[in-house]
Amino acid sequence: MQIAVITSQFNHEITLQLKEGCINRLSEKLTSFQNFSVPGAIELVYASKQIANTKKFDAIIVLGAIIKGHTDHYEYVCNFVTHGIGLLATFVETPIIFGILTTQNEELAIERADINKMNKGLEFADAAIEMANFKLII
Repeated sequence: MQIAVITSQFNHEITLQLKEGCINRLSEKLTSFQNFSVPGAIELVYASKQIANTKKFDAIIVLGAIIKGHTDHYEYVCNFVTHGIGLLATFVETPIIFGILTTQNEELAIERADINKMNKGLEFADAAIEMANFKLII
């Protein structure tokens, strides 16, 4: 099994912790993975498409953190990324795990990424393994 992990560099204090939890879980499960990084959440859509088109991976995990600020930018980015990944997931043969935190503030994002607490990266890795296995049994 080969998993692609694509991490947004924006809000890197948070995304690096998500990535660490994700990679730790993939390593625990003896799952092969390859890391990729992109500048921000928007770029995760393009990167996912390009990686899916290689047909080299059994699942793709996109990791990012979109945190609400004082402008409408949060809404536009969330909508674009959610719609883009969702649409892409319906057209490619590779499962894409939506590992993007969309939170109302930085505290909530930190809580969900903290490697010693809730770290959602673990859950995203588990979902990728489960979906890659699902793909293999069909």
